[in-house]
Amino acid sequence: MSDWKPSILVVDDESTFRSAVVDLLEDVGYACIGADSGEAALALLETQRYDIVFTDLRMPGIDGLTLLREIKKKDASITVVLITSHSSVDSTIKALRLGAYDYLIKPLEDIELILAIINRISDKLSLEAEKKKLLEDLQEKNRALDESRKKIIQYSLDISALYAAEKEMLAGLDLEEVYQRSVMHVSKLVGFQPALLWIFDKSRRKLLLKSHCRLGKLDASSLDLSFPKIVSRVSRALKQQLISKVKQGTALFHPIQGHQMFYGVLAILDLKKRPFTKRQKEILTRFASSVAVAVENARLYHEVKTLATRDSLTGLYNRRHFESVLKSELLRAERYRHPVSLIFFDVDYFKTYNDTHGHLMGDVVLREIAELVQSRVRDTDIVCRYGGEEFIIILPYTTKTDAKRLAEVIRKNVADHRFPYGDRQPDGAVTISFGISESPADGIGAEVIVKRADDALYRAKEMGRNCVC
Repeated sequence: MSDWKPSILVVDDESTFRSAVVDLLEDVGYACIGADSGEAALALLETQRYDIVFTDLRMPGIDGLTLLREIKKKDASITVVLITSHSSVDSTIKALRLGAYDYLIKPLEDIELILAIINRISDKLSLEAEKKKLLEDLQEKNRALDESRKKIIQYSLDISALYAAEKEMLAGLDLEEVYQRSVMHVSKLVGFQPALLWIFDKSRRKLLLKSHCRLGKLDASSLDLSFPKIVSRVSRALKQQLISKVKQGTALFHPIQGHQMFYGVLAILDLKKRPFTKRQKEILTRFASSVAVAVENARLYHEVKTLATRDSLTGLYNRRHFESVLKSELLRAERYRHPVSLIFFDVDYFKTYNDTHGHLMGDVVLREIAELVQSRVRDTDIVCRYGGEEFIIILPYTTKTDAKRLAEVIRKNVADHRFPYGDRQPDGAVTISFGISESPADGIGAEVIVKRADDALYRAKEMGRNCVC
C-alpha cells in the first residue's frame, strides 16, 4: 500500500475520550481534529473534507445517527464509524443501513482498536483510490484511443473523398469545366466553405476570377486583380491584395503551381472569420496540387486539339477541320431545311509577291488577311485556310446573296489595307478574288458545293481578279 494517510474527525461530547483519541492518532502521524458536538462537526465539514469520521452515537442536539445521515447526504464517500456506550441491535442495524462502516463500543478495552480499524479503512480507501486512478487512466486511454480511431476514420474518409474528387476533376479536359469542378470539390472537402479560383491571363499581369462558389454577398465581378509587372509566385504582397478583396471573412490561399508555371491561386474562405483547421489546410494543399495537374492536362489537350484543327501560320481552322465541319453543317441544313453558303477566295498574284519579296513577307500577308477576315465574320461562321493562299468560309443559315454582300466587304477591306510592298503588286495593291456557292441551291453534298465555289472563283480570276463571282 502507499504512504497515504487519511484525515480524521473525532466527534464526541466527552472531552476526555475525544482528546485521548485525537492525541493517539496525532502521535502516529494522522491529521486529526476533534469536535464536541454534531453541530460543530457539520460546521467543520463545511470548510474541509475528512476521509474518516468517528462519532459518538448519543450526543446532545444532533446525535450520531443524524450526523451520519447528514454526512452521507453531503459526501457518500466519507467513512463513518460509530462509537457508543449504549449499543443495541436496532441502532446498530439502522446505522449500518444508513451507511456506517463499523461501530465500536465504549469503554474501549484497547484504544489500539481505533488504529486497527483506521488501518483497515486506509487500506480500503487506498484500494478505492488506486482503483479510481486506474479507471481514470483507462478512461483517458480509451478517450485517446477513440480520438485516434476517429482521426483515422476521418483521414480515411478524407483520402477517399480526395481521391474521388481528384479522379472526377482530372477526367475533365475542358478548362472551364476544370475551373468550376475545382472550387465545387474543394468547397465540399473542407466543409462546404466558399471557394475561389484565380487564373492568370496571357500577360501574367492580371489574375482573373475564373470560378467560385458559396460566396454569399461577395461581389465576384470585383475580385479580379491587376499588377504592374509579371507575377511568378504567391508573395506577401499578392496575398495582401487577395485578402483586401475578401474582407468579409478569413481566407486561406494556395498557389496552383505546375511543373514550370504558376497558373493562379486557389482559396477557401470562412465568412464567420473563424481560423482554419489543420485538416482544412492539409486538404487545400493536397487538392491544389491536383488542380495544377488538371489545369496542365486541360491546357495540353487544348494545345494538341488546336494543333490538330488549326493552321499554325494564320490561326484559322485547317482543311481537315473544314471538311469535318462542312459535312456536319450540310447534314444539319438538310434536316432543318436552311441554306449553307461557301465563300472560296485566294490572293491575286500571290506567287508574284512571294517571288519578289520572299516567303516570309508572303506569310505576313496571309496572317494579316486572316485577321481582316476574322474581324468581319460572325461567331457562327467558320473561316479556314484551305491550302497555300486559298481560304474558305462556311456560312450556316446564309444565302448566296448574303454571302456575296459579306464577300464584297472583305474584298474592299483587303484592297484598302496597306500590306508590306502591296503597292508593287500588278494591281497596285494586294487583292483577293471570291467564288460563292450555296447548298442546296447549287447542289447537294460537300464535294459538289466546294467544286461550285471553286468554279466560281476560277471565273472571278477570268473576269480580271479582285471581284466576287
